Amino acid sequence: MKIYVAGKFEKKEVILDIYKKIQSMGHSVAYDWTTHKNIKPYAQNSQIASCYSSNEIAGISDCDVFIYLSDDKGHTLHMEFGAAMALAKKTGKPLIFAVGEHNDKSPWFFNTLVRRMNSADEVLEELRKM
Repeated sequence: MKIYVAGKFEKKEVILDIYKKIQSMGHSVAYDWTTHKNIKPYAQNSQIASCYSSNEIAGISDCDVFIYLSDDKGHTLHMEFGAAMALAKKTGKPLIFAVGEHNDKSPWFFNTLVRRMNSADEVLEELRKM
């Protein structure tokens, strides 16, 4: 399966650890955004921002599983979640997991398209059963 992991840019070391676990299970990463450089403010780096966002949308569109590492801050993270939700509603995929302590802070996390989990390891264990 192709798996997209959405998380805060500042937590990319956590994301990279999850990527290793995904790959050790024989799955692939749909898009590795951890290679991005910090381009804030976006208005001053609009061409790179456009490229990054296009690549992220393509990765989300191509994934079978979307793992959202919830956080109380951020804009891009929430937009990625919304894109995955719209795609799942329209096409039936990706399978969406909202993970972590903030996975109850929006009514969207309780949508029937979303599975709420406490940790990424719980998600990976769930994927092992599939």
